[in-house]
Amino acid sequence: MKFALIGRYSTFDQNQIYTGSSQDDPGFGKRQRTTHAGSLTFRAGLFEGFEALLTATAFNKELERKNAKGMTDTSEVEGLGDLQIMGRWQALSQKKGAPLSLALGLGLEIPTADSDNRNSFGTQPYMGPFLQLGTGSWNPKATLSATRVFGRSRLDGQLMYTINTEGEHHLEKGDLFQYNLGYGFAVNNYFTAGLAMNGVHQEKNTQELSPGVVGKDPNSGADMLFLSPELSCRIEPLNTVVGLAVPLLVYADMGGSQPVEDYRIVIKAAVQF
Repeated sequence: MKFALIGRYSTFDQNQIYTGSSQDDPGFGKRQRTTHAGSLTFRAGLFEGFEALLTATAFNKELERKNAKGMTDTSEVEGLGDLQIMGRWQALSQKKGAPLSLALGLGLEIPTADSDNRNSFGTQPYMGPFLQLGTGSWNPKATLSATRVFGRSRLDGQLMYTINTEGEHHLEKGDLFQYNLGYGFAVNNYFTAGLAMNGVHQEKNTQELSPGVVGKDPNSGADMLFLSPELSCRIEPLNTVVGLAVPLLVYADMGGSQPVEDYRIVIKAAVQF
């Protein structure tokens, strides 16, 4: 059996207001979101061609809102998010003569996090998905990933779909579709440089819009596209790889009116033992 620990930290500020795909400054006020997320994944190769993953994530989230009269309200939450489990099967392996490596995965988000943060500003009784640590729902997901190595180059692609079900307080996040395509080049035995395209499509959320009124939140859902320069370093004596990526926003359609970020910062580290 083979084991690995994978750590990931990401942070971003959402301080530009978009209505649809246009940047603007709505008259009803401004919102700014700040997110810090750190996750730790334990990966175990249970038998040849199959591995299991368990991921725990800790969040620090802050939301600042200002209405048209200039009144400001700030809310902050921190704690553990929902646990995630996944099983992944290696259907094809380039090392065994296949033209590429192909893996299929099925997973589940388990409602272990707090989903009871109340709203202190506006008509919604409870905070929306951004300022909840979880939604109280069981959310299945499926992944398909492919890798092709040729010479010192590597191509990676991944599709992931998450079905978000109804949780606590009538809250149901929109289904999430993520798609990624990346290219990496081994500069030498230690450093790999690359560029990735990361896409996100999320349906609109359902929640309690006002006491007793449940419906789709018009200011939710999104289509976003990022281009991400990446650099990773292999530390052979420690059997570890560390990496840095900076996803830059190149397109956003936020459906209604929502804040969006310019860029994110992602730091990764993986150790095998």
